[in-house]
Amino acid sequence: MPGKRSSRKQIQHFCCPYCDRRLWRAGSTKHFLFYTEAAQIRQYVNVSHKSAALLASQGAYVDRNTWIEEFFCGEHGKMWLKLNRNSSGQLTSQIAVSKDWQQTTRTINPEVPNPSVSEFSYRMSRAPSGRLSYCRR
Repeated sequence: MPGKRSSRKQIQHFCCPYCDRRLWRAGSTKHFLFYTEAAQIRQYVNVSHKSAALLASQGAYVDRNTWIEEFFCGEHGKMWLKLNRNSSGQLTSQIAVSKDWQQTTRTINPEVPNPSVSEFSYRMSRAPSGRLSYCRR
């Protein structure tokens, strides 16, 4: 019985929300979301009011079933998706919005430029190069 223990067929593929082509994982880290209020914990984690209040009193609750990860589409380029693992183990995906980025730890919003980089350096890094480089043999 070849392939009996193979977990290769359990890999879930994701499609681009714009063109329905397959997305490829970019190999980035998973940025898990956290919740600080009992109402947020109750809404997103699906626990009782009492359990949510207990988790909120202990500090920020890091949800290990919801994270933001980078993907790549051949037509639309790099995109960040919010992945959610439900109770049956299936993953659902949606585009990450700025509200999701505010609930992750030690991350910056990729749509906003880095504040420690000067405006000139940022503009020059985005400008096209005036000369073409080629290789002489």
